[in-house]
Amino acid sequence: MNRRKSRLAIIAGVMLLLGGLGLGPAVAGARPNTGVGSCTLKNWQPSDDPDDAKDLPEGNRPQSYKGDDYDCSGATFAAPGVEFTQFPQPKNFANRSGLVQAQAAAASNPLAPYFPPFTHFVVLVRENHTFDDYLGDCATTVQAGCNGAVQSTNHISSVPNLHALAKNNALMDAYSTGTQPPSGPNHWWLFSAQSQSSSQQQPYPATTGTQFDRFLKGVSSPGGLGTDPCATQTGTTTGTSPYPYVMNGDFYWMLSSGSGEWKNPGTGKPEVLPVNRPGTSVPELLNYNNYTCKAQNDDDQVIGDGFLNYVSANGLPAYSYVELFNDHPGTYQDIPKNDAVTKQVVDSLMNNSSYKDNTVIVVTEDDTQNGSNGPDHVSNTYRVPTVVVASPKYMKQGYVSHVAYSTNNVLAAMERTLENVSPGAIDPNDNLGPTTFPMTSADQAALGDPLEDLWVQGATPLSATANASPTTGNAPLTVSFTGSATGGLAPYSYSWNFGDGSASSTAQNPSHTYNAAGNYTVTLTVTDSASPAHTATSSVAVTVGAVGQPLAASASAAPTSGQVPLTVAFSGTATGGTPAYSYSWNFGDGSVASTAQNPSHTYNNAGTYTATLTVTDSASPAKAATSTVQVTASPIAGAPPGAPTGLTATPGNGQVTLNWTAPASNGGVNITSYRVYRGTASGGEALLTTGGCSSLGAVLSCTDGGLTNGQPYYYRISAVNSIGEGAQSTEATATPSGCAPRQLLGNPGFETGTAAPWSTSSGVVADNTAEPAHTGSWDAWLDGYGSTHTDTLSQPVTMPSGCSRYQLGYWQHIDTAETTTTTKYDTLKVQVLNSAGTVLATLATYSNLDHNTGYSQKTFDLAPYAGQQITLKFTGAEDYTRQTSFVIDDTAITVS
Repeated sequence: MNRRKSRLAIIAGVMLLLGGLGLGPAVAGARPNTGVGSCTLKNWQPSDDPDDAKDLPEGNRPQSYKGDDYDCSGATFAAPGVEFTQFPQPKNFANRSGLVQAQAAAASNPLAPYFPPFTHFVVLVRENHTFDDYLGDCATTVQAGCNGAVQSTNHISSVPNLHALAKNNALMDAYSTGTQPPSGPNHWWLFSAQSQSSSQQQPYPATTGTQFDRFLKGVSSPGGLGTDPCATQTGTTTGTSPYPYVMNGDFYWMLSSGSGEWKNPGTGKPEVLPVNRPGTSVPELLNYNNYTCKAQNDDDQVIGDGFLNYVSANGLPAYSYVELFNDHPGTYQDIPKNDAVTKQVVDSLMNNSSYKDNTVIVVTEDDTQNGSNGPDHVSNTYRVPTVVVASPKYMKQGYVSHVAYSTNNVLAAMERTLENVSPGAIDPNDNLGPTTFPMTSADQAALGDPLEDLWVQGATPLSATANASPTTGNAPLTVSFTGSATGGLAPYSYSWNFGDGSASSTAQNPSHTYNAAGNYTVTLTVTDSASPAHTATSSVAVTVGAVGQPLAASASAAPTSGQVPLTVAFSGTATGGTPAYSYSWNFGDGSVASTAQNPSHTYNNAGTYTATLTVTDSASPAKAATSTVQVTASPIAGAPPGAPTGLTATPGNGQVTLNWTAPASNGGVNITSYRVYRGTASGGEALLTTGGCSSLGAVLSCTDGGLTNGQPYYYRISAVNSIGEGAQSTEATATPSGCAPRQLLGNPGFETGTAAPWSTSSGVVADNTAEPAHTGSWDAWLDGYGSTHTDTLSQPVTMPSGCSRYQLGYWQHIDTAETTTTTKYDTLKVQVLNSAGTVLATLATYSNLDHNTGYSQKTFDLAPYAGQQITLKFTGAEDYTRQTSFVIDDTAITVS
């Protein structure tokens, strides 16, 4: 099948599928008025538009681009701009009344119009697709409620990175130019105020010229540069630009007709674009004339890498315009690469600590046309995908804006960035106009609120914090104050009002002395550097006592009498002296003192005690005062408890579980604990001090673990109250039994690299790659010498009793050079021996006739040897010629 037939067959199949799904015409020849299928591709010539052009190296890509030709004669479209008017419009502060209202709001409301502290503006312009063609499914892939109708699906899946950027950052789903410029120059006009077509030239004020003129601070571009875009430029004008900028991309439309110059609307003169800023050698225009002058279509990766290399060498300019083409000009579409390079540029800037919080990136498409240009343009909204990327400190993340921002708003945001000196209210000084932002009246209207609903409003309001130490004391009292501020715009200024009529202080951390007793409210006022300035206050209270008031202590307790154990809550207070105070309690019973102001203490012995509180102040030298309280602890009238009853002992695997009933009499005092006694002979019980049946509280069961199966154990229980320990219970006995599942062989896979605890003949345990292990690197290789030879491998094992399963298992591999199919020349015996070395059983005998490819698992029942000491032994024997190798690995004797 040739390439042409393949392509046409695919198109035909897609149209048939759309018809079957109800998305295309149901009757041959019929065509819907709008949506998918209203426009059809016609006259596509594969010979003029080769599929594999994108695989050609740079410099060898034919430039025979021919735009797609669509037949839309059956479609009916809305009038231009109709959908744009359906969306909310941004605020307009161009008129004086609106501006005054904005100023008043900014002075009093942190949610007033706000512009972040951006100083870098980056535009990533991609080519030739509308909002609905790239993000038409945005309600499901970006955010529910996103305004996108799927008009065509031919490119939606090709731009996953654009979807991710829109989902994670901010998406303008109603952005529009509001007009219909031709595909080529419309975004050049949008972001530079200049285009090839005179009808699209932005009428900037005559005294300031175009965007480039503002970059260069001159009426026109530098003179003497000539009008030939393909000739070396030799201008003589020098100077400096206040706005560093770089433009990277093939601006073919500026060079594709006439002389190839740009027309300066400020002077009406044709000029070649200035490649380098006057007076510098910084290359501010990259790859801009390759299409016209070299017939070369620059790859997106070349453009992306060139821009990032520029930033690495020269820093990020105030303004960057990066043109990424995905299908035009040229002879192919490489939309996935365009999408990947977009992500590469965004990630590089937003992961750079120098730029991530001061840069705004706009990712947009170079197409706003309506249905006359094919099925990916039928929305007729003049909308293009526009994603704004910025720091989450200043821009809402995962946000869809439904405001119908236009070219003027985005251009105004760029101007605001270039003129930015601080964040805050946009128009605080009523100085909109050509002298501050030289743009048209429409642009000035957009400046009042360039992209307001994208920014985090009032996220960092100014706040103040005041602290004082000490906050109480006697006059004269010197207090140290500390002040701090967050939010707003640094640097901050501070003003302290000490509340006693004295002069204020403008220090951030002042000290002040109060000479008279009283309660004072100290207020800190912080003012930031915004214009207009913001203020915030914080207060702290200071209490000053009269001069000469002596230090005094007061102690109290509750209760002051009762039977032991008696728990008493103590309270301490201090007055006078010089705060702050420290406390020390002596409880009078020889126990450790407490430094808490209000401690509690338990008396465990009967007696009368005097508790003493000592208070020390912060004077120099320190003063002390004491206070006492008397506590009487009486003996308890009671007896030890009776003996517990109903003791039972239930055996388990290595453990015994005990249960009992509380004594019929607790001696008149609550039982606090139980004690467990255990022995291995009747009447020989001793107190347990470790394990699960030691240190018990008032419980009625416990489990004694770590016991030997088959050994009888004997138990008694006693109860304890505050009077003492009572009598022991009757005796109970139990014998633990059971089998703990486990594997008995040591070094079962030989991975220690040595034989132990196996006994072997020389060279048996090896990591030779000639006989690779079943798992790991090591195995046991018996024989394989091709001469008379015997190898052994053995290990003693103690087989426990009481288990239901005893299994030997191992993996075995046999290879041989013997050719006979009937004679067993070489053998391997698997045997069980007793502790005296006598063979109890030969489990199996293998020979050269059992050779195999790879390993096979062997298992044997060892239940007859339960409770015995045995030796597992492998014996390999070769005759005088032709080797046989017996390889053993991953052995195990498991019981359960």
